Amino acid sequence: MLIAAIAKELKLLARDLHGVAVLFVMPIVFMLIMSAALSQDGDNLRPDARIVLLGDADDANTRDLSAALRGEGWNVATAAHGEAAAQQRALQNGRTDLLIDNPNRADTPLADEQPLHLWLSPDADRAWLAAAKGILRQHYTRIRLDRYLAEQRITLPKNPRFPVRDIERKANASFDQTRDAVKQYLAQTAWRETYLNRRGEAVQRPNSVQHSVPAWLIFGMFFIMIPLSNVMTAERQTNTLTRLSMARAPASALLAAKIIPYFLINQLQFVGMVLLGYTVLPALDMPAFALSGSLAPYLLLSAAVSAAALGYGLLVSVLARSTEQAVVLGGGGIIIMAALGGIMVPVHVMPDIMRQIAAYSPMGWGLEAFQKLLLNHYSAAQIAPQLLKLSCFGCAALCVAVWLYRRQLALSARF
Repeated sequence: MLIAAIAKELKLLARDLHGVAVLFVMPIVFMLIMSAALSQDGDNLRPDARIVLLGDADDANTRDLSAALRGEGWNVATAAHGEAAAQQRALQNGRTDLLIDNPNRADTPLADEQPLHLWLSPDADRAWLAAAKGILRQHYTRIRLDRYLAEQRITLPKNPRFPVRDIERKANASFDQTRDAVKQYLAQTAWRETYLNRRGEAVQRPNSVQHSVPAWLIFGMFFIMIPLSNVMTAERQTNTLTRLSMARAPASALLAAKIIPYFLINQLQFVGMVLLGYTVLPALDMPAFALSGSLAPYLLLSAAVSAAALGYGLLVSVLARSTEQAVVLGGGGIIIMAALGGIMVPVHVMPDIMRQIAAYSPMGWGLEAFQKLLLNHYSAAQIAPQLLKLSCFGCAALCVAVWLYRRQLALSARF
């Protein structure tokens, strides 16, 4: 009995090769993608990053700091404080990655030290920025303390009979004073940050919510494929497709009747996720998610992402002969697009080869446009390349789906 039951299960598995394949192929593909995406080594400093140090050119503090940063392989240029406005415009236009304003000179007392002023782009690579801050603090602290300690000395009277106890007491007092000064200096804020968007406006520091909410929103919109494929599979299994063929219903009209309600569902997803991020996340002691700038570009982006998601969903639904095939083709493809497009792993932590691959993921296009709107307050015209890519992808997939669906109607196919 047991042997016969096992044989029966093996026969059923043999008839469901797609289901068996997903058990082996999908984990392997996903493992390779995620391993490659997370293979970036610990050195996050990019030699091509452009950094400008504002300071007095004749000051030893500026010269020593720029030399130390160049020794780390940084591409560092120096500029005077009077050029701050021009350098900020360069940062806004993407010609500079980091602007460091050093208000201190070599002769500035340690007690009067002012924090460095870092000017950044909101979409700066977070991993690179963290590594850059660590290197910057290390060298600047060393330069300042080396100069301060070199200036500390004890002046004793010329009297050769000066008591040893007095010398010891004076040395201890000087040491305590130096130690307290160094301790107080290390406790000070090393820098203050200002994030400039492409309009030259100071914006809040980016947070993790600004990546996670758009990423999973786009991911969820693409899963519109699941209910869509279920409906179209049911049409074939219940002979609805044959009846539609006999009624000579046009394929374009039938697909349009499916696209419109599912498009509205996508828009409800968009609104629901935004409201969820705005209301629920603060209640969970997390930063609130809020759309910045005009609402119109977000509506255009939502429509473009929905067009790509529906085009992909319709194509998979027409190709799949069963619900199981739709799950394998559609769900697997969505997961792969999400892994490649920076949904699961931010693009900025990927190695260069993975970043190049991510540029071909429709989800990556949507996420890139969303980040530009959120962080840099881009206009609709400035995210036009991403909108065009999403729309073209959706239209291409939809055209193929219409052609295949028209053939199925013409042949009265029953899968």
